[in-house]
Amino acid sequence: MQITVTLETLPPRGVLEARWRDLEARANASFYTSWSWIGCWLQVLPANLAPQLLVAHHAGRTVGMGLVIKGKAKLLQIIPVPCWYLHATGLEAVDELTIEYNGFLVERGHDIKVKHAMLDHLLHQTSVGRIEIKLASRQLDMLARQTTQKPAWQAGKNAIVRSTGFTSYMVNLDQVRTSAKGYLSLLSGNTRSQIRRSMAAYKELGELVVEEARTPEQAHAFMAELRKLHGQTWLGRGERSGFSFSPIARQFHDQVIEHGFARGEVQVLRISAGGQDVGYLYNLVHRGHVVYYQSGLRYGVLPKHDRPGLVCHSLAVEHNTQAGHHFYDFAAGNYRYKDSLSTHKEPQHTHVFQRDGVLPRLDRDLRALKSQIRHWREHLRLWRKCTAQSAMSTLLALTPIGLDIDCVSLLQAIPP
Repeated sequence: MQITVTLETLPPRGVLEARWRDLEARANASFYTSWSWIGCWLQVLPANLAPQLLVAHHAGRTVGMGLVIKGKAKLLQIIPVPCWYLHATGLEAVDELTIEYNGFLVERGHDIKVKHAMLDHLLHQTSVGRIEIKLASRQLDMLARQTTQKPAWQAGKNAIVRSTGFTSYMVNLDQVRTSAKGYLSLLSGNTRSQIRRSMAAYKELGELVVEEARTPEQAHAFMAELRKLHGQTWLGRGERSGFSFSPIARQFHDQVIEHGFARGEVQVLRISAGGQDVGYLYNLVHRGHVVYYQSGLRYGVLPKHDRPGLVCHSLAVEHNTQAGHHFYDFAAGNYRYKDSLSTHKEPQHTHVFQRDGVLPRLDRDLRALKSQIRHWREHLRLWRKCTAQSAMSTLLALTPIGLDIDCVSLLQAIPP
């Protein structure tokens, strides 16, 4: 399969949208690599950034595309080096929009070969020997493994890969539909109990209602309330929410609603009890995959069992099950509520590909050593904890037979 890859300046927006939508229809895209995300992202980029279009061609047609921006990264945490960022910038103020399920947009049936060619072009056919792909879908995991496992005789084409893993938590809605006892039966007994008690408490205020925004105007109105509640929650923790207060985030998500709502790709839900707001959820929808993006929750409505998040998400799962979607995705992030409410997990990774060299190798080895030290420290901490618990058990067993032992003082003498 002959693949030609080029790196181009961006064509006019209308031309780019048409080309992107055409390939998107032939690709296994996520919402984050659809034009509904990419087009809005381009609109909020600072003027000093110059994204470039990476294009792969085969047999006279486009089979792969991606947008890259040249930024800066650091080797050994101190040496600045140029870096390509795929659908990202390397700037926190912009990248806190948080792309997930990232990757090259590639025609079905040619995934690995086309992605290899695109990655190879960036690493070996440009002056920039590094590319970072934040929160990539698992389709890129095989590419990362194959790149790492190239034989030594291909030294000129070798790359060093560093991958950081994350977990996405989701509910399989097809499984919910086939469950005789519904969604809650798929969760742990403790989680079921918490949700049911909280729902019963809310129902004392009146009927629990899930309302989905039906117009862009209603979606914007719901989002205004969501931002307010979300911002209040963060201010209560002594922090400012980027989602609620960042001008870039506000402009971006307003654009997502404007461009994606009519396509059925934006879902904003209001959950209420007896007319009182319980919370709002902002979800992104693509090909039956509903990804939870943000929430605004009203705490303090109930004196007991005040769990608006568990209730809102449980009702949203039921709502999307009835709507015929396939997954309700809590996205990446190790939060207890995501684990408690999910039935399924999927990996995502941030991959850093670097052209082989002395400094990248040293960077990789030092990072590996640092990770190993953290691993050893954790093992030592657990060993000390187990030793302390074992000592306590022994002392408690000896105390009844008449030994005068101050257990607490002895345990305090054990190093933390």
